[in-house]
Amino acid sequence: MIEWNEGLNLGIKVLDNDHKELLHIIGKLSKAISDNEKKETLEDVFEELEECTKNHFNREEIYLQDCNCTKLDDHVTKHRTFCDQLSKLKTKALSSPDDISSQDITIYLTEWLLNHVIEEDIPAITLFKQCGLTQEEDKDDSLLARLIKATTDRFSFTKRIFLSAIVPLSGMLLFGTIIIFANFNEYLDMEKTSTVTHITSNINELVHNLQIERGLNSGYLTSSENKFKKDLQTQRKIVNDAAKKFTDKIKTVHISKIRAIEPHIITLKKDISSLENIRNKVDNKTISQTQEINFYSKIIKNVLDITPKIASLNLDKKLSSSIATLSSIQQFKESVGQERAYGTAIIEKKDATIEEYISFSKLLGTQAAFLNIFKHTASKEQNNINDSLLNSDIAKQIHFYEDDIKNRYFDNLDSEVWFKSTTQYINKIKLFEDKLLHEINASIDNNIASTIRNFLLWILFNTSILAINLFILYTFKKSTVMQIDQLTNAMKDLATGGRGFRLSPINMNRDEIAYMYDAYETTRQKLLKGDIYTQLYLSKNDMQLKHKERENLKLEEMAFVDPLTGTVNRRKFEELSEQEMERSIRYKSSLSFLMLDIDHFKAINDTYGHAAGDEILKHFSSMCLDMARSLDIVARVGGEEFVVMLPETASDGAYMFAERFREKIFNSVVNIEDIKIKYSVSIGISVLDHANDTDVKSIIQRADKALYEAKESGRNTTVIFT
Repeated sequence: MIEWNEGLNLGIKVLDNDHKELLHIIGKLSKAISDNEKKETLEDVFEELEECTKNHFNREEIYLQDCNCTKLDDHVTKHRTFCDQLSKLKTKALSSPDDISSQDITIYLTEWLLNHVIEEDIPAITLFKQCGLTQEEDKDDSLLARLIKATTDRFSFTKRIFLSAIVPLSGMLLFGTIIIFANFNEYLDMEKTSTVTHITSNINELVHNLQIERGLNSGYLTSSENKFKKDLQTQRKIVNDAAKKFTDKIKTVHISKIRAIEPHIITLKKDISSLENIRNKVDNKTISQTQEINFYSKIIKNVLDITPKIASLNLDKKLSSSIATLSSIQQFKESVGQERAYGTAIIEKKDATIEEYISFSKLLGTQAAFLNIFKHTASKEQNNINDSLLNSDIAKQIHFYEDDIKNRYFDNLDSEVWFKSTTQYINKIKLFEDKLLHEINASIDNNIASTIRNFLLWILFNTSILAINLFILYTFKKSTVMQIDQLTNAMKDLATGGRGFRLSPINMNRDEIAYMYDAYETTRQKLLKGDIYTQLYLSKNDMQLKHKERENLKLEEMAFVDPLTGTVNRRKFEELSEQEMERSIRYKSSLSFLMLDIDHFKAINDTYGHAAGDEILKHFSSMCLDMARSLDIVARVGGEEFVVMLPETASDGAYMFAERFREKIFNSVVNIEDIKIKYSVSIGISVLDHANDTDVKSIIQRADKALYEAKESGRNTTVIFT
């Protein structure tokens, strides 16, 4: 069914709806005829078409009259003429439905409707607009539409090209600048972090030695024999050296730039300066063991609080996790250091106050908490190293001492052994701590190098993009203007009647200009083909019809031909033989039938196989078809049984045909895979008896009896039924 094209709209809703309704009724009428609907149904559809047509003509004539159309009489005449033609078409379709096709009606009525709209109604659109009858399309009054129109009015095409490139380029450059700025800030953060972590290595060394000094102080204060004094003096020198290194390092760094840790560094400087005063009190034993531990612990806590502050410097997740791991192991080491100090004092005194026992027990719980944090932030390799530390012999010895201290079993405990064991354990933790710090420093150095590299690459990228875009913009502008000039000249030539200005299609990069080229070339070709369009259309339909006929013949042949032998099958033979018998009876002409059966065909199949049997059947049917005339019919009616119908042939002629064919088969040889096979055929003949025969079946039965007689008489013979 043909669909309505909106390009045919007049802009008058009532008339456009009429045209659509007429096309719909035409399609309905065509379908009713092609479906062989009843006469009453066809009559109803025709009446519907007539009524719709008359109503449309009446409305159209009223509009034309209201608009003072000067060609109103011509329109009315054409309307009345078509109504008469439609009435005649209705009469013909209802009286002789077999003589008219749905395709003819569809083509005729559709062509009329299109001619009516294009040649009569569309030329009147201007008149209808002047009368205010047409409906104008709604204009897009959105902000975007107004902006597009203002841009088109204000800027030329070349300026719009420039803006379309420079605006996104500016955005990209801005984005690149933001990335560069972000890389620069990341670089500054990494520099700050690197400064802190490199100071941290000096601080850790100082803290580690302060922890040892704290433990020795605790042992010295609780010992009555001054057995820790020599080690304490040596450790104080080590602490002084570490403090000097830290002080020298601080002088090379602008700590004020890292505000997060500046207060901690200032406090640490003050604590170091007051350290000598505390040492004097320890030497004179004018300070309690608890006060001494608290003083050193306060210094150490202040320093250890620096590590978590590093994470506030906008680091990536991996680096922040590494710093958290370092912080947890530092806190764990400090807790073990405090445990060493308290344990040394308790063992030395062989007793402890409730407060000391509580502090000692809390330290064990604190250690477990820090180890739990470490477990969740550390890598698998780091956890393995830590597990090896926790399961080492020295750790087991410390746990043994811890259990005895908690149970107050002091007889077998030695404060010096405890101190050395915990110190050895802390030193191992210190090595692990240094390894973590080294990994963090290496990671930060890599990040700094990567940030600098990215920073330089982004600057290079932005510069390159700017240069490339400016070059592309210039080239694009020139090439686009050239293409538009070509298209303008071609359209001018086309508008003046020229058809020879050909634009080569743009195949490589398909864009809007390419589509404009294609549209021009399509228009030019359509105009060139306009004069022969009808001829090509009819030729195409004719070819399609012939193709369909060939397809139908091919399908029909496939339905009625035996696929192996190429002869007619039983069903088609019965149809053709009945037709031929009726014709022979009508014109009193002769008609003969031959029943043919290949002798010993089962033995051939059994001996040589079914494939050989198929080759014998094809050989047999091929020779039979070659001998048959064009009016003769050869059919395969069984496995090795065939029947030949010979119109206009009496018994003598049938016998001669049968004998020639039998002898030809008998004298032939079939070569199958270097095997020569000979075979024969038995034939029975019967002819039409005009006096008695009323159907083909009886004739075939007689031929079959003759065939049986030929078989019984020794095969390879021909017998006529008598």
